[in-house]
Amino acid sequence: MAKELPISFTAAMIKACREGRKTVTRRVIKIENPGFYRDATLLTDGAYRFNGYGTADFKFLKPRYNVGDLLWVKETWAYYPDENHVIYKAREGIELEQQGIDLRGCWKSSRFMFKKFARTWLEVVSVRPERVQDITAEDTIREGIEISTAHGEPAYYLYDERLHYTPDPRESFQTLWDSVNDKRGYSWESNPFVWRIEFKKN
Repeated sequence: MAKELPISFTAAMIKACREGRKTVTRRVIKIENPGFYRDATLLTDGAYRFNGYGTADFKFLKPRYNVGDLLWVKETWAYYPDENHVIYKAREGIELEQQGIDLRGCWKSSRFMFKKFARTWLEVVSVRPERVQDITAEDTIREGIEISTAHGEPAYYLYDERLHYTPDPRESFQTLWDSVNDKRGYSWESNPFVWRIEFKKN
């Protein structure tokens, strides 16, 4: 049975979702000793069997999000100018800051956003497990990475201290991944298992 579940993105990825540029996301599968497992097999009940290198090494896991589920996007928000009006940092925030309006003490964490305030809903169309480094160049673009064609050939934004562009979309996605997951212990280099979740705007 389809469920309504929350999901969080960075402000840049919320914008990409709303513009239709992001139709895929990858979420870490928190599995102990991921190096013990080589692949995963879908079972009839919707669970996956993660197969180890030995015949006795396996684990059963189910994804949090499943086909048909409706995901409401949690984002940083605030009441402004009063509690009858809700604004979003990913939308009005930049514009208000440019106007010199200081809302630093007003923003509320996405963790505390109510479902009734959600302005973006997504429907899950497919879910599967894979290693993060298995991503294709095509899928990195579907992940919503920023693309520039200012100099003719496509170039992809690097989400690290270099703050410039690369001709390699996988390199762009690698920096995006690490900007969110490296400090959590799931760096690109560690190549964790992830749920690849494809969705469409509802």
